[in-house]
Parts: sequence; structure tokens; C-alpha cells
Amino acid sequence: MRICWVGLVCGWFALNGVPLAWGAEQQSLERIAFGSCYKPDKETRIWEEVEKFKPQLWIWLGDNFYNDFIEGKYIASNDDPKAFEKGYGKLGSSPAMRTLQFLMPDRVMATWDDHDYGKNDAGKDYDRKEESRRAFVKFWGNPDRSDGVYSSKDWGPRGKCVRVILLDTRFNRDLLPPKGKGTSEGDILGESQWGWLEDELSKPGADLVLIGSSIQFVSEKHPYEKWANFPKAKDRFLQLIVKTRVRGVIFLSGDRHMAEISCSKNNPVGYPLYDFTSSGLTEGSSLRNEENPDRIGNRYGGHNFGGIRVDWGTSDPKVTLEIHGEDGRVAESVSLSLSQLAPRER
Repeated sequence: MRICWVGLVCGWFALNGVPLAWGAEQQSLERIAFGSCYKPDKETRIWEEVEKFKPQLWIWLGDNFYNDFIEGKYIASNDDPKAFEKGYGKLGSSPAMRTLQFLMPDRVMATWDDHDYGKNDAGKDYDRKEESRRAFVKFWGNPDRSDGVYSSKDWGPRGKCVRVILLDTRFNRDLLPPKGKGTSEGDILGESQWGWLEDELSKPGADLVLIGSSIQFVSEKHPYEKWANFPKAKDRFLQLIVKTRVRGVIFLSGDRHMAEISCSKNNPVGYPLYDFTSSGLTEGSSLRNEENPDRIGNRYGGHNFGGIRVDWGTSDPKVTLEIHGEDGRVAESVSLSLSQLAPRER
């Protein structure tokens, strides 16, 4: 049995007492995949498509199981003292984990969203958040931080380095305003995570920076969870990108039970900010009309995962973002060069 990298994957191994160890990964990444919103009990053909894509890294972006979905029904609060043990147990024995263990057992990263955190739309006021955090760390092997489950990892050699930064948008998030009732002056990350994030963005050596946020960063018009509900926090993030002059940032998000690619060109960072949303692996949407002036192409409502291809073979490497459906087709794709994601000279 292979040893997994602590901080990343195969909590299935961790749950079964297998020792985990950190490892350096120097192979350049050319295929990265991610997804969110997965109910282990539901059937889907999406993992067959993941296997065909042959990702070298898989990123879980939250709602990796649904703690508040029991016997086919949503409940307001799951008070079962073994709720997280049962939830991760189902995930660990699911087709998803079997596929990923076969493909790349030591090349998986994870963060959470509200449903695997424990409760719909929950933030820092969730009364079982510490219990949830411990269960997450036990399963995934993430760094054991007292204030959340955020993590970061560099993949690939110098000149072909992909930095993956996964945020925790739950453990320290202030209360949401009621739907349709404006925005909050509060915070999402908490001061410790903000300081850590600045350090990660400031580190040299990354050619492409993928920032995993369980909720959408760019899209602002819909009434659901998003960074725009906390405009001070969103502006702080934008100013942090400006301050650190980090290049190559692309946001990855989930949560929405649909997939879309958004791009904000009117922002202070000096280059277009892409937000690639992929959701869900087993959850779909009827695709009601929804305004998003930053959307490129169309939304996709079927089961899906996000695929990222990186062509390092040219002087200006190319990145292609692809929405993969369970029917085997690429529903939408966008290609860009890394030179497009560089801040303007001052």
C-alpha cells in the first residue's frame, strides 16, 4: 500500500491507521482536475470521465459529502454524535475514492464547504465546527491548524511550478446577511488565515497559482453564497493580490450545482481574474436564468468536473480550462497564455 502525503489525500488510509508522510513532487503538472458537491450514495458516470482525463492532481473543493442529507432528505441539523465518522466512512468507500486511489493516491488536495463542514450555509457560529475540523484532518491528513483547514502545496519544478492554495471559507466566516438583504461588513477568512495567505502569495517561484475557494469569487449577481456578500473581504483579497504582485492567479470554486467560467477584466490587480466553477459531481441544476456579465460561454447543469490542461512546451505556456460532463463531452472551454496573467509594470 502506498504512503500518502500528509496535508493532502487519502484520509481513507489515515482512517485505517496507515502512516502518512510529506513528499516533494517535482513532475510538472499538465492535467489537473477538480470537483465539488458529491453524495457518495448517488450513482454517476462522472468518475469514468475523470479516469479518461488521467489527472495528475485532483482537488476536492467542498461538499465532498453531505452531513445534512440523510436517507434522501435534507435536515436542518444532524445531531448524530457519529455523523462525521459516518459521512467520511461513506466517502472513503465511495467510487470517487476508489478511482482516485487507483489514479494517484498521493496527489489529492481538499478543502470543505458548508455541507461537509456540517450544516447548510454555516460559518463560525456552527456549534460542531471543532468536531468537524478534527474529523476533516483525520480523514484528509491536512495540517492540524486550530483555526481551519486551509492548505497550500507547490507542484512541479522551477519554471513549471503550480502553486495550489486552498482556502477555508467556513471556520472563521461571519454571519451571512439574509438572502436579498444586502451585504455584510464582516470577514470570511480570519486574521490568521489572512496572514498565511499573504505569505503564500508572496513566496517566489510559482508560475501558475490556483486558489481554491469553495464559494465563487468573481460572480456577483446571484442571491447565493459568494465573496460579494462580504465586499470588504473581497476588496481585501484583491488588494492583497496587488500588494504581493503575484502572477498567474486563477480561482477555482464549487458550491453552485452547475459549472461556468467567469472572467473579471475590470479589477485592480492588473490582469484578468478567471473564476472556474465546477459543481457538482452528483448534483445538477435546472439552470434558471441567472445574470452574470462576467460569464464566458454558457453554464452547464449536468454532473461535471473541471479539467485544467497546461502546455509547458512553449515559451509562453498555455492554460486551458474545460468543463467536462458525464456524457464525455467538453461543454465549455477557454484557453489563455500565462503572459495574460501578469501584472502591469509600474
